[in-house]
Amino acid sequence: DLMINIAASPFSENQQRTRKNVLDTACKTYQIPLVYVNQVGAHTDLIFDGGSMVLNSQGNLVMEMAYFEQDFRLIDSQLINMAPAVPFEHEYHPEGEASLGKLHKALILGIRDFFSKSGFSKAIMGLSGGIDSALVYALAIEALGKENVLGLLMPSPYSSDHSISDSLQLARNLGGHTETIPISGLIAAFETSLQPSFEGMRADTTEENIQARIRAILLMAYSNKKGYVLLNTSNKSESAVGYGTLYGDMAGSLAVIGDLYKTKVYALAHYLNREEDIIPENILTKAPSAELKKKKKDSDSLPPYEVLDHLLFQYIERQEGPETLIAQGFEPELVARVLSLVNRNEFKRYQTAP
Repeated sequence: DLMINIAASPFSENQQRTRKNVLDTACKTYQIPLVYVNQVGAHTDLIFDGGSMVLNSQGNLVMEMAYFEQDFRLIDSQLINMAPAVPFEHEYHPEGEASLGKLHKALILGIRDFFSKSGFSKAIMGLSGGIDSALVYALAIEALGKENVLGLLMPSPYSSDHSISDSLQLARNLGGHTETIPISGLIAAFETSLQPSFEGMRADTTEENIQARIRAILLMAYSNKKGYVLLNTSNKSESAVGYGTLYGDMAGSLAVIGDLYKTKVYALAHYLNREEDIIPENILTKAPSAELKKKKKDSDSLPPYEVLDHLLFQYIERQEGPETLIAQGFEPELVARVLSLVNRNEFKRYQTAP
């Protein structure tokens, strides 16, 4: 007489349409109505989006419930086939406002439930003046409240003036708290200690990674002393190709944007700015840089993110091999280089925060 599907279907960007298609097929196959009840809430790295629904025996949607929040409705099982159909408005458009809105709600729910279900209340994160930390800071304040989020600025000799001013402007826009600890003296202390062992060796990524690890030590000191939980700000593009420092900028209890490619980070930041300037314009427009070396930009080490993300999506999400990627128009040298980076750095990705 009636199918009841008690589900725990996790959120992904196109899952709602896929889910509806499966339910629609089941109703048409068995010619009976279906009540679909889905879990809502986050459990560390899984986000369940709710969106329970009722379909009649022809597969038409007659009731749809709230997404990303608890909801409750009554329905008469004898009247499902007589209820009027309602539209299903969850087509997937990657950069569309509706899709970005769902992503925004998912991340807020994810942060909020991670903290509340774990018994945490306060978050800390490094504010670098870049797009990744700016977005995480804005999301954390929305999820936890401005009084519960601290942004720590840790400028080095390679930090630009605008990185500091942009971070402070972001905090002012959100009413958030920041503190500043310059790390130039700490870098010098490490270099002095290591100098005898590194005599005659030129500077390389070793010195850059020391800066990232100094910052992680300071953030974790705050975490231990003051009870903050460290939020990680790495994105999926960087994690995929190993563009991050183990025990440095990869540290943290929750990688808030760890499943967002860099281009999606920008899209979501623009979405947050749709009604007012939350994330300063300069953060949105300047070239991405880790600022671990003078005048160094991400593009010095990686392809443009628009190209890299498209290639990573095809390789990781769609599991396309090198021959197919080259046939799609990617340069063979680029395919070989990016796939090598992804495969070589899996050991690092495996150690990222959830």
